[in-house]
Amino acid sequence: MNKIIILLINILFLTSVIKSDVCPIDSSWRPTPASINPPITSPPLPTTQAASDIVYGANDLYYMAFYYVTTPNNLQDVVSDNDSEFTVNFPAYSPNYFYIVSKQSAPSLKANVTYQFSFDFKLGQPSSPIGKIENMTLSIYQPGDTDYILWSYRAPTYAKTFTGDFTSNTDFKTTSITFSVPFDIGLSIFILQVNRSIATGSEITNVFYRNMKITVLSKPIVTPPNLVVKDSELVYLPKPSATLDPQDATTCPYLATDLVHWHNPSTWPSSLVPSPSDIITLPAGKRVLISPCSISQTQIYQKIIIPPTSELVFADSNFTMNIKDIYVQGKFIMGTTKCRYNANINIIFHGSKSFENTIAPFFGSKGIAVAAGGFISVHGKQYHSSWTKLAATVWSGDRVIYVQDNVNWEVGQEVLIATSIFKDEEDNQNEVMTIKSISGRVIEFTKPIKFYHYGGSEYQVEVALLSRRIVFQGDEVSSQQDSFGGHILISGEGQFAGVQLKRMGQKNVKARYPLHYHLAGVVNNSYISDCVVTKSYYRCYTIHGTNNVTLTRNVAFDAFGHCYYLEDGVEQNNILSYNFGAFVHTIGEPASGGSQTGETFYQNENLTQPADSASGCFYITNSWNTIIGNSASGGWAGFSFPNLEKPIGNHRDINMEPQAWNTKVFEGNTAHSSGYQWISGSSIYVGGKLTFDEEAGILVYNTGRFSRETCKDGIFSWDSMTYEWMRFNNTKIFLSNFGLQHWGSRVEVVNLESYDNNRPATLFGDAWLSNAIVDGQTGNILSKSNLYKRQGFQLYDTYVTTILSHITFRNFIENPTSIYPDDDNVVIIALTFSDIYKPQFISSLVNITLQNVPTSQIIGHKIVNDSGSSRFFNLIDWDGSLIGNPGVPTIVGSHEKWWKYSDALCHFQPDWTVWVCDKGSKSVGNIEIYMPNLIVRGQQYEYGSYVGSVSLFGEGISEIRKTNISKNAGITGILNMGWYLYLTGGSPTYLELWVAQVPFGHYIFMAIPYPAGTVFNIYTENRWAWENAFGFNATLGTSAAQVRAGNGTIYYFDQSNLFIKIVNPARFGDPSESFNRAGVKVDYVYWEYFYHIHASNPNVQPNADGFYPSFAYNLPSSTL
Repeated sequence: MNKIIILLINILFLTSVIKSDVCPIDSSWRPTPASINPPITSPPLPTTQAASDIVYGANDLYYMAFYYVTTPNNLQDVVSDNDSEFTVNFPAYSPNYFYIVSKQSAPSLKANVTYQFSFDFKLGQPSSPIGKIENMTLSIYQPGDTDYILWSYRAPTYAKTFTGDFTSNTDFKTTSITFSVPFDIGLSIFILQVNRSIATGSEITNVFYRNMKITVLSKPIVTPPNLVVKDSELVYLPKPSATLDPQDATTCPYLATDLVHWHNPSTWPSSLVPSPSDIITLPAGKRVLISPCSISQTQIYQKIIIPPTSELVFADSNFTMNIKDIYVQGKFIMGTTKCRYNANINIIFHGSKSFENTIAPFFGSKGIAVAAGGFISVHGKQYHSSWTKLAATVWSGDRVIYVQDNVNWEVGQEVLIATSIFKDEEDNQNEVMTIKSISGRVIEFTKPIKFYHYGGSEYQVEVALLSRRIVFQGDEVSSQQDSFGGHILISGEGQFAGVQLKRMGQKNVKARYPLHYHLAGVVNNSYISDCVVTKSYYRCYTIHGTNNVTLTRNVAFDAFGHCYYLEDGVEQNNILSYNFGAFVHTIGEPASGGSQTGETFYQNENLTQPADSASGCFYITNSWNTIIGNSASGGWAGFSFPNLEKPIGNHRDINMEPQAWNTKVFEGNTAHSSGYQWISGSSIYVGGKLTFDEEAGILVYNTGRFSRETCKDGIFSWDSMTYEWMRFNNTKIFLSNFGLQHWGSRVEVVNLESYDNNRPATLFGDAWLSNAIVDGQTGNILSKSNLYKRQGFQLYDTYVTTILSHITFRNFIENPTSIYPDDDNVVIIALTFSDIYKPQFISSLVNITLQNVPTSQIIGHKIVNDSGSSRFFNLIDWDGSLIGNPGVPTIVGSHEKWWKYSDALCHFQPDWTVWVCDKGSKSVGNIEIYMPNLIVRGQQYEYGSYVGSVSLFGEGISEIRKTNISKNAGITGILNMGWYLYLTGGSPTYLELWVAQVPFGHYIFMAIPYPAGTVFNIYTENRWAWENAFGFNATLGTSAAQVRAGNGTIYYFDQSNLFIKIVNPARFGDPSESFNRAGVKVDYVYWEYFYHIHASNPNVQPNADGFYPSFAYNLPSSTL
């Protein structure tokens, strides 16, 4: 009797919850596997492009009149059968013209192509002479100009005045005009100016519009003649193999003979098939096959637990499962590496926002958690390539695009075309399209493209597939309402391929990310391949406390928080290859700040990871990973390398300094449309600092300037033999602020293409940029604006060593609106703002090529007389290739005559406001002089704190060639020359002179005036050397000439000037004494060799500050 009851219960359950009429329980039965073929055969590609309309309604427009901007009552929607109908209402005594302005960008317009503008119009009251409409003008403006046209004249980029029937108040009358612009316009705002005969009177009036639109007319579809076949000119951007992953259908897991059916009552210990309301635990030791007819596809299942000895195997058939939680201790199998499923399988996670651990302790709710020792394998059909790039530029109204790679995408799938604009978050021009037809590298969409997308020879934006057959997603209602989607957490081994994750991630809930390796340690066979994350509330792909994971060929679009995320700083030996991320949003207001110090953010309930204030596509807390062939569009930065002095989170007690690890491999990566939200922002950012405040128990993140020391095996040492340079190979950056910003101590950027960036890179420490193309303006019409200042490279102002080699600079054209070089488009720009920070010899260039660069734009040096960084600006062009003197090593120095060491070998370049001199045997060096009560080491003083000057003398120099010196220490100038130090307040009884940068074989012939009868005690100190190695006591010589010809150990006083030859005997010319790359060098500063000079005079009393009375300026002999 009991068996009959149980059988009846099962029958009732199966008939109520199972969609299929028949669900056999025979152990050999399997549902028919899904086909690999597209569900819809693609129709032929069209030969003609249909006309397309961009329609403007009340929500797309606003009203302006003289000194008057719209209020909600001026331009209103009208309830009618036509959604585009709106009314413009005029207050009494309105002016004789008004504007209707588009809120959003007008379509991109091709030069000399005919477009149509049309609308229906009628008056709201009978026509009268007062306020009669005479004509209208269609104008195209730069977007920013529309904010000012009421207050000052802004010329439109195009305008056309026209007439029409504007007298009817009963029937709409259609006005249609054609127009064509004389040059390409990528980004604009249209304004319709309505012109009356006179102003309106005392009555309130109105007019009606409908069907206002710009039409892109029909045209034949012709294959562009110059399709891009090579995505880069110089750098190599690797791609994954073009072949699909090998498959073997005989290995498919649903074919195993030891499977038992979910829907078979005998599978379950109770002999009852579980109901959706149960907490379902698979029977121990069994491999359970779940088929479409096994479950209800509409009811929500509460929870499934897979014990350690059990497996849940899915059939390769179309179905939907609605569920709250799945806990995997055993195996969860939905396809394998060798057997990708072709079915449309939809797993929907349900549950409102909760912090309860309903899956398992520490694993949260609304998703899948795989315990340590567990295994999950989800493999859907492979679509390849998962992303590609345009092969030709796309214009508004186009429906067909050409891409660079053959793709096996399908009709009905969604495709992303990435933005071609700089400020991605401020003007979202990423477009999601649906495929109508497809053949190889040509794709037609169901609707016209709205924006311009660049696919020129210099760079091409990405095109990514957003659809997959297997979809894991958060339920639509609760997920969107609370930004609380589903999540997948793996603490064991996990393999995912061909999966779409939609509405996943739980905003500001740690460890609740769309796809997340969580504290899995060293894994052996875990990967995420050709998956896609869309509409994520918190991150995309996370590696946390896990090593040896591979993320490859994945796509992510529209996510909050860092997207590809290495969490704690201990994650190493992972591979991130051929992935694409786009449209990543910060959590809260984006980090900004007006200086290099950035902003500081603190962990709180609305920002649980404060670094998400600077969210980017790739977030790399430990550089010892392989990062190859990836691309990042948008985000605060494309690739972020924050500084962590120690790991965070679960690994705070690990003895490691993440920031000390070098880049294992960073090769062939691309970033664009980022870096604009902060003055020092960039698309690849090595900077910022993330710490854990032990006292407060929270994370703290500062976005600003923090350096890092990269060393062998991540172990910091003062031993230079352990130093390693962060290396960025084959990198491409476009539409960025500073391209690659690196605050660290050592960096090499080799093989770089930089296009339409404000700067290609900002590099600190020992920095080498080599083999690069830096293009100030490409053919991308969206990047052409006089608002931008493009600079090839800014040379820093102090204590760095920079070498630029084998670089081609292109298209740096004068900006006629610029006042200073800082605002102009120039190749080399000097940093000239400070008197505290002054340049030593820190910049070397070699093998520079200039293309389409006027002479005036080669060097930009702003004269700031009170700034030491301006007065001492310098560089060495080792082969004359920058300044246009091929084969002649050249010294470039600032505007001061101090740099003119030779009449024959030096000339002033007025375009650059610098002196240009043949280098010959000369070089550039630096000293710092300290004097009690005048120039005190470590003190900083305001502009203009002058204390004297330093002048060139000897070698035939008779005119005054000097520069001012201030209380801020530091003098940089031509070596192997006479330097006359003149202090307006008199010479000191004691000074110490730091020989900061006088390399082997070079010297400074120093002269200092003193009163007759002065006696000197001069000795040197090698401050940090054992037993003062190479120190000596100087002796009195017999002539100034003897001093200059000597080895620095003698001095001479001619009763007017003290002469001493400044050398550094601790320098031997060893390569380690300079930063050497590409056959040229920058000499290192030496820490620290000092000359100490004590002066006493029995006849002249110094003042209370220790200075003798001042003397008249008297330049030493020109014959010395």
